[in-house]
Amino acid sequence: MLSVFGVLLGKAVVYQPVGWGGLDAPFPGMPAGLGIKVVNNFALVGGDYYVPPQHGVFSFGATITNYGSRPVIIETVVTSATPPDNYPVQLAGPVMYTTEVSNLGTPRTYVLRNVTLGAGQTIFIGIPLRTRPCGQTNGWVIEPAFYVKERFLLFTHTVALPWSTNGAKLIMRDPGGAPGRAGSVCAPG
Repeated sequence: MLSVFGVLLGKAVVYQPVGWGGLDAPFPGMPAGLGIKVVNNFALVGGDYYVPPQHGVFSFGATITNYGSRPVIIETVVTSATPPDNYPVQLAGPVMYTTEVSNLGTPRTYVLRNVTLGAGQTIFIGIPLRTRPCGQTNGWVIEPAFYVKERFLLFTHTVALPWSTNGAKLIMRDPGGAPGRAGSVCAPG
């Protein structure tokens, strides 16, 4: 009996069934970024997103699926596992979600906070983001993923998910610089 409990506890500790859901699209009602384009897509396969400096809030949409056999709770979504002081991109408001994945017209949306995701369920999330308005032309920074904190029973895990179905990263200029300064690239306006 004790050995069965130990095996079940061991499985619960490592249970992390959340993964990419297969859809990346603009999230309804959230602003798109300016000048964002696909790069590194050799032979039109795959690619990453170049995100130039932005003045305002922009967003990325993605789906998250529970591929496991038990429900989990999605606690939060963040842009970095450890927030840097000189951020390339950061959250610009609450992450939103809808369960109406197939109806992307004007679905009901909710703030993503402690959402139970049942076995086999998918949610569509909208991640509002902000960059610094200027970057430096002498360097690049990459944000490889967004991070989903999930909970099963008493155990939490943080899972890194890419920005698109093909594993895309966000590529940006090193934060810094100022309008009119040599070696700076800034958002227009």
